[in-house]
Amino acid sequence: MEQGSIHRLRMKEGTVIPPHAHPVDEFVYVLSGTIKTGGQVCEKGTFWKTPAEVRQGPHEAITDVEIITIRLGPMGEFEQA
Repeated sequence: MEQGSIHRLRMKEGTVIPPHAHPVDEFVYVLSGTIKTGGQVCEKGTFWKTPAEVRQGPHEAITDVEIITIRLGPMGEFEQA
C-alpha cells in the first residue's frame, strides 16, 4: 500500500462538513462529543465504516467533537463549491 492517512479532527459545535465521498474505505471513531452523520447521531465511543466511493454526510457537530479518521489509501480530490 503506497498511501494512507490518519486524521484527528476537532470540530466546534455547529460546524458542518458537506456531503462527499472518498476513493477508499474510511473508518471513523468518535473520541469526544456528539456528531450527526447522515441523520445518525453518534456519541463518544461510536465507530463506523464508510465504504469507498459511497457518498457520506453531511457531518454536523452537535457539540464540540473530536474524531479520528483512518483511510487505507489516497484521500481523493477536493470538490470546489
